[in-house]
Amino acid sequence: MKRQRQYLLLLLAATTLLAACSGVEETDGLSADDWQAEPQAVTFSAYVNRGTTRAGATGTLTVDGSNSTTSLQTAGFGVFAYYTDNHVFGPTAVPNFMYNQQVTGVSASNWTYSPVKYWPNETGATAMSYDTDHLSFFAYAPYAAADASTGCVTGTATEKTTGIVAMSRPSDSGDPWVRYYASLKPTEAVDLCWAAPSLDQTKLAVGSTVNFNFKHALAALNVQIDADIDVVPHAASSLDTYTRIYVRSITFEGFAEKGQLDLNNSNSAPRWNNLDCDCDLTSDPITVYDGRRDGHEGMAASLNETHAGLNPVIVQSGKYTVTPGANPGDPVTLTTITPGVTNTAVNLFDPTGVSGDAAAAPIYVIPTGDKLRVTIVYDVETYDPKLVSQHLADGETHGSSIKNTITATIKTSGDADIIMEAGKQYTISLHLGMTSVKVNADVTPWPENGVSATVNLPNNE
Repeated sequence: MKRQRQYLLLLLAATTLLAACSGVEETDGLSADDWQAEPQAVTFSAYVNRGTTRAGATGTLTVDGSNSTTSLQTAGFGVFAYYTDNHVFGPTAVPNFMYNQQVTGVSASNWTYSPVKYWPNETGATAMSYDTDHLSFFAYAPYAAADASTGCVTGTATEKTTGIVAMSRPSDSGDPWVRYYASLKPTEAVDLCWAAPSLDQTKLAVGSTVNFNFKHALAALNVQIDADIDVVPHAASSLDTYTRIYVRSITFEGFAEKGQLDLNNSNSAPRWNNLDCDCDLTSDPITVYDGRRDGHEGMAASLNETHAGLNPVIVQSGKYTVTPGANPGDPVTLTTITPGVTNTAVNLFDPTGVSGDAAAAPIYVIPTGDKLRVTIVYDVETYDPKLVSQHLADGETHGSSIKNTITATIKTSGDADIIMEAGKQYTISLHLGMTSVKVNADVTPWPENGVSATVNLPNNE
């Protein structure tokens, strides 16, 4: 009886031990290969969606303006990772596993970062727990270094003021975000991409990666301007020698300059918030001035058109130089520092420093789902020595100056309103239709019979 009781105790102990061992393996949910490979590092893979890449250049980003592109592998991307133990990601979570971690690619399939992080082995408070550890990953591109205490993106000498300028801090709970300020200069244009997050991940199988499929969060906008002269073909014609067209300002509606991109978004379109409230981003009119004190400020003189950014070749710059003809009555030669708007299309924005085709260099803006509208204010100035005006180029007084203000909703060739979308590039051509004032004259002939008309005077008698 005693021997039987000992046998039962041994059997019970063996059964308990087997249950405990099998319980650990089942609770972790790991294969034998996983156990042999531990510790297992967190690895990444990434690519830019071919269908939404700017100008069809797969895997490239514009990271420093100049109309040039850099591969995603070289530029790298930033990762925010949240460890939430046995809870799913929520509004109280903080990026306590990775904060703005830069990841770069040695090759298309080999992405690296440092320091390397490892998947949690524990599945809860103890190895016997039936709870599961969770990691959530969020990403943006291109990578931008930021001060962790403030979230401000740092430049070479000071905080960045255009492009990716700030991001959420390590102490900020809830969704991570990236703040973006668009520049109206092509040489400062910077891409911004986001990827759908990888939420509440448990330890992946050996060799598996956290994959990010990046999409563009901005729209590329190229605006070109020319004078559509009423001579056919207009490409071979030009304005009269004594006439110049100078742009004062242009106002856009239909996109925003600044906004906050929420990285917790699995939809096809980016989720932008207003900087002043946790609400959807809306567009306000954006006006670009010529930035010069010439009596045409169009706003308070103290502000002096501070939002400059127009191409300097289309802006009034300096007085005319008038060279008389060699002989009396010969036409004068009129020379200006800048040609103004001509029949040759140029970039509306200042492309100074752009490499390649400066006319085609785009800027990047934030779509808001509104119709694209443009209001342009420009002067048509004509030198005429017989006229006096105080509104000509920088104090020139001889001639006429006519102000023009035109507003139009931009439409497609099919007469549909244009509503900009992220991941698409738009080329807008502004043709200033210049119709010259034509003069015709008819002279009534003398009476062919040579007979003068009879005039009857009043009789004073």
